[in-house]
Amino acid sequence: MSYYCHSTPGRLRIKTPVIKQNPVKIEKVRGTLRALPGVDAVSINSLTGSITINYSGGATDSESILSILKEKGYYRTSSIEEQERPFEIVASKVGTTVGKAIVGALVEKVFEGSMLSFLALLI
Repeated sequence: MSYYCHSTPGRLRIKTPVIKQNPVKIEKVRGTLRALPGVDAVSINSLTGSITINYSGGATDSESILSILKEKGYYRTSSIEEQERPFEIVASKVGTTVGKAIVGALVEKVFEGSMLSFLALLI
């Protein structure tokens, strides 16, 4: 499972493998979030590792909440950045695969002609 984040004004939802089916860490995260000024409600699904945070826009914001979760080790952004660029990642993998196929076909064609010429010389 990777990290995920979705934010709308007043609501932040993240998924983190750190808390998935880990009651001790879930309670620590819940306590940390409830102690933040402006956080109105915290809902945690231990099965999926999902946290939904409702907050007052004037008292806090999603960046502040994420910053605290990162600082405590419950959230990372590197996996999020990869998820936000799925097209680029897939396109890169496809490009690599197609490139290898083209080079392989060219090499095969070059050797095919060479082998025929070699066989013709032998006969």
